[in-house]
Amino acid sequence: MTQTKTIASALLYASASMLALGSSAAHAADSAPASTDTAAAADTTLTDIVVTGEKRETKLQSAPIAITAVAGDLMRQRNVNELNDLNGYVPGLNIAKSEGAERIITIRGIGYETAQNPNSQPGVAFHVDGVYIAHVIALNQDMLDVDRVEVLRGPQGTVFGETSTGGAINVITKKPVLGEASGTAQLSYGNYNYVKANGTVNIPISSTIAARASVQYLRHDGYGYSVGVPGRSKYQLDDANNIGVRGSLLWKPNDTFTALLEGQMFHADHNGALQKDIRDTTPGARAVDQDFPSVFKLNTKMIYLTLTQDIGDNMIAKSVSAYQYMNKHQTSDNDRLASPFYFDHITLWQDKSKTFTQEVSLASVGNTALEWTVGGFYLRQRALQNIFEVVTPFAAAVVLPDGTGVKFQTDSPFQHTSWAGYGQATYHATDALAFTLGARYSWDKVTAQPYQYFQVVPPRKTTSSAITGKVGVEYKVTPDNLLYVTASKGYKPTGLSFVSAEPFTPGSFSSGPQFVPSKFKKETVKALEIGSKNELFDKKFRFNASAYYYWYTNFQYTAEDPVPFAGGTDNIPKAEVYGAEFETSVLPLDGLRFDGTLSLGKGKFKSHYLVLDAQTAALVRAEKYAELGYPSGYYYDARIEAAVAAARQDVYGRRLPKMPGVQGLFSTTYTHDLGSGDLTIRGELVYRGKFNYRLFAVAALDKVPAYTIYNAFIEYAPHDKPWKVSFSAQNLTNKTGINSRFSDPYGSGTTSVEYINPRQVFGTVSFAF
Repeated sequence: MTQTKTIASALLYASASMLALGSSAAHAADSAPASTDTAAAADTTLTDIVVTGEKRETKLQSAPIAITAVAGDLMRQRNVNELNDLNGYVPGLNIAKSEGAERIITIRGIGYETAQNPNSQPGVAFHVDGVYIAHVIALNQDMLDVDRVEVLRGPQGTVFGETSTGGAINVITKKPVLGEASGTAQLSYGNYNYVKANGTVNIPISSTIAARASVQYLRHDGYGYSVGVPGRSKYQLDDANNIGVRGSLLWKPNDTFTALLEGQMFHADHNGALQKDIRDTTPGARAVDQDFPSVFKLNTKMIYLTLTQDIGDNMIAKSVSAYQYMNKHQTSDNDRLASPFYFDHITLWQDKSKTFTQEVSLASVGNTALEWTVGGFYLRQRALQNIFEVVTPFAAAVVLPDGTGVKFQTDSPFQHTSWAGYGQATYHATDALAFTLGARYSWDKVTAQPYQYFQVVPPRKTTSSAITGKVGVEYKVTPDNLLYVTASKGYKPTGLSFVSAEPFTPGSFSSGPQFVPSKFKKETVKALEIGSKNELFDKKFRFNASAYYYWYTNFQYTAEDPVPFAGGTDNIPKAEVYGAEFETSVLPLDGLRFDGTLSLGKGKFKSHYLVLDAQTAALVRAEKYAELGYPSGYYYDARIEAAVAAARQDVYGRRLPKMPGVQGLFSTTYTHDLGSGDLTIRGELVYRGKFNYRLFAVAALDKVPAYTIYNAFIEYAPHDKPWKVSFSAQNLTNKTGINSRFSDPYGSGTTSVEYINPRQVFGTVSFAF
């Protein structure tokens, strides 16, 4: 707690300093004459940013919450196409690749340690225009026609509900505009034969109807390759071949009613991701020696209808109905090597999901004393995971009549049903002082009946519920200086492990697990946050800061068991997380801007709880097997199970995974009028600190080192012309930074590394009409 107090004290000291400066600056601004040159004022002050935040539009600086908004134009300049590209740009946010297909989002140490269990839920909720995206594989899709991305940090258990224990990400897309015919087109080309082409058009159909459509094509050659695939000297990996289409139709027959129908489709057809086994000695970080051609294909579709109706002058009703479809097909060289002594291939890995969601809400409008929202949410997801993994017959769990050795086979259908009711109100006691109170009740049910090793597993069902919410107070010391304190709670529902229902019997082939439960517990996070938002010196200096402390209960993680093939999902009773975050923007001179972020955080387990690493278990099994003289049926030998059980370690005091202790960004932007047009130049430094990828913290397997990368951007936009040209470069020094390490928890014994993107340089021509 000493470090917590130190962080909090530093934050309070910094905030007090900003408030003192802000009070002086506010008085100076009050006495200064108003500018008569609005254009010059717009160029020399920081602009207001409007965010949706907690499903109510407000200025970012007035929102008593830690939230970052990344504008669509800035995403284009930084070449942010999908979520993983946001790494480094948002305080407290860390996005890790996992097993070549998934994106594991962590905010302030709260993430997703059960990605291999298809019916478990992430810790950060991802939304598109407020629609909850139900399957984590869908997070691989490119973001289309984006206005901005909002990242809310801390539990969002009231208005966003379950799976937002760490926070929520909401992609806000651009909408049709009535009475306006316009469009844009962009074409980029760069190294690795990088091609990105997109176009958008807004069409006024009538005085009350408008449509908007956009399409994007993105491709590039592989960032790495395999030298071991038969018939291919270099089998490309980490390539891209994506196409996305989005459309929306707006109908506004009067001033009180709006109907907005939106839909999007995305298709990706790649070779597999580059995953380099730590035993692979092939020269070069981005070269591997694997003998199986991995592939990745993803199709997503989504359609949603938003209806809004004003009720009198003081209320607005809203309905959002959405349907989502996701189908992923993947193959993988699971042993990650081409050695004849290793043969472990996933020849089929399919994830499918169909989801319907419905949300209705009623909110106040125009009431400055009391702002309130009430609503209800329903989700029904039907999903399926199919996996077929083959090995040599002598190492197989099942040998088919044709001689195919099967290491693992499952057809795992599951259903997730959720419903919730929520309400939140903010009472403005004075112009400066306001209080917020919110609550949500959530109920979840998961059912499943997997088909494993060609045997039907008995049907399973589990339910959980929780009351989450928020209590907060905010105080405006001046109109431009805000202090807030918030207590909140988030909830992640229960789920099922596909383990045997038989009781544990040492050495029995039909034994159930010794420690891993068939149903894991719900996970909750209670959080306390203090923050300050400040704009000073006539909006030339912006400084936001927050400090937080979390009480983390029933941390869900992927657990191994001494009984072979009996691993699943379990809970660690207690953990704590604390840290501080800072964001600043400065306009010291006309045309010159500095931006910076800094995140400091730490999380550790506070329970004495024994955990078992799958890789450690595999080594113990092999060593004990040899010591006992290679007994027949050794996998289920009681002596070997006892040796594995003895290898468990106490997790107390270990750090939470996927949480860098330090993250930061610094950028400088300079804009100059050349007479014929504006020239913009920006340089960036992005730093991500070291962290452990898994909670087991095995040095050779889990340590992810820190990296620093540099980005650059230059753009020329002529006056009164419909075009502009730009050049962008990411990872200028071609740093071979490690994004993540993945250790297979289910028996292949591999640990592999995935890297950040190499140096990418490209030019772009943009048109607007």
